[in-house]
Amino acid sequence: MDAAVVALRAGNDIIMTTPEFLDGAIQAIRRGTLTEAEIDRPCARLLALKFHLGLFENPRRHDAARADYETSRADHQAVNLEAARQSLVLLKNDGLLPLEAGKPLSILVTGPNADDDLSQLGDWSLGSSQHPPEAGKQPREKTVTVLDGIRSFAPAGSTVRYEPGCSIVHGDLSGIPAAVTAARESDVIVAVVGDHLNFIGECRSTATLELQGGQIALLDALAETGKPIILALVNSKPLVLPPSALQAAAIFEGFNPGMQGGRALAEAVFGLLNPSGKLTISYPVHVGQQPVFYSQVRGQHGDRYADLTQEPLFPFGHGLSYTRYQYSNLRINTPILTRGQSARISIDVENLGGRAGDEIVQVYVSDVVTSVTWVNKALKAYARVHLEPGEKKTVNFTLPGEAFSIVDADGRSVVETGEFEILAGPSSRDADLLKANLWLE
Repeated sequence: MDAAVVALRAGNDIIMTTPEFLDGAIQAIRRGTLTEAEIDRPCARLLALKFHLGLFENPRRHDAARADYETSRADHQAVNLEAARQSLVLLKNDGLLPLEAGKPLSILVTGPNADDDLSQLGDWSLGSSQHPPEAGKQPREKTVTVLDGIRSFAPAGSTVRYEPGCSIVHGDLSGIPAAVTAARESDVIVAVVGDHLNFIGECRSTATLELQGGQIALLDALAETGKPIILALVNSKPLVLPPSALQAAAIFEGFNPGMQGGRALAEAVFGLLNPSGKLTISYPVHVGQQPVFYSQVRGQHGDRYADLTQEPLFPFGHGLSYTRYQYSNLRINTPILTRGQSARISIDVENLGGRAGDEIVQVYVSDVVTSVTWVNKALKAYARVHLEPGEKKTVNFTLPGEAFSIVDADGRSVVETGEFEILAGPSSRDADLLKANLWLE
């Protein structure tokens, strides 16, 4: 009851599927703790919004024909595809990718998520646990899975085999022998593993981050064939990858890439897309490292576990490309600032490789000495920059005064005077960052 009163008075107009809130609010009114006028105000706001949106004239209930039309629109599909392209992250590449253009290949596509459209769409899509079964699922033909994409973009004359290999939910391993046989007869393997809807979303957290079901056994068996593996991850959370996964020649992180995700990945595999995505999380080596994130607070005792590094497997901001970028000449055009003044920063980025690409330049700020325990660095700006082969560009940033703020012991956002470190580069990894200092008076 008390929580209901506090929430209402704090401006919480809607509570989703929490009957205790409704019961508590009614109890509060009966006891006189809450007045009906206090209920009327959020009701008035909600009703006004519904009138404004025309929901009483058109409730906008589910319309299958309309949904089919909207998801089939070329402009909507183009936006979906571009989002999938830009968010695809190349975590590792030993030089296998992109595959040679036009060269016919024998390709095995395997793994439980290779042709699973629901896993590709993720939680809260139709067919997930957030919707009643009678709501159905997204039509299968609307989603381009990884298998669909590889089949569509494989060079003429190529052979594409498909073997699921195993299951995630039931741990079925019976398909592994067929996958291994097909792998031995193939030039390259595309293995697609990750999460299942049973293990993601609200009230479905997992106790570990390891691959579920038979996936580790499948990857172990594939690695033993010695054939080059392109590992594609379709998942909703960072995963702890087994040694066999790390033996892959290339690793892609796709997360839940949406209806066009399989096409985006296939474009990257065959060199039609130069990956440019960067991780928005850090990938742990072991679940025991959690929480592992780039903006750790200072002051901890030691810099590693007794049995393991504290460094993540892949850090926040990490993401490779089919070309190579070089950073140089980080400069601060305003090395001495007054409180509230913006800082102007420049850095040069050059494409040293033989193909065009997009690089996401990242800028971090570190307050060198603070009055309270604070993070070692925080991302404050980034920019996507397109570079042709051999091209160099100067990328400029303006950091507003609040980019240098911390939260003090009284919970206030403040900017303290002193020395600040500006770090810029391709990821949050210290070894990747150029550094320069400024002083705030």
